[in-house]
Amino acid sequence: MELKDVILSTLAEMEDLPVEQVQTFQKKEKIKSVIREVEAEITTSTNESEVLFLNSIRERLLVLFEGFQAPNNTNIEAKVDLTLNFLEYVLGTIDSRVEKLAKGDKK
Repeated sequence: MELKDVILSTLAEMEDLPVEQVQTFQKKEKIKSVIREVEAEITTSTNESEVLFLNSIRERLLVLFEGFQAPNNTNIEAKVDLTLNFLEYVLGTIDSRVEKLAKGDKK
């Protein structure tokens, strides 16, 4: 092979290399954009789920307060028992929700 052929083949390789690098870069960018879209969907889904969860707890608290204000319920021990049971339930629900979210963050 002559020197001219070596130079021409080297130049051809150099011209091909950037095209491959650009294609690889474009593929990586496309993958990154897909990952960002999926993460955004997951975040949106999690936010919607949290809003539903918090609204559910809010409604239950309102029902508890209405029960306290009921004129026919004058027994203070019953009110305290009702409150303690409800707070235990809410605490358990919040704990399970936190565990679920922690597992989701680790994945």
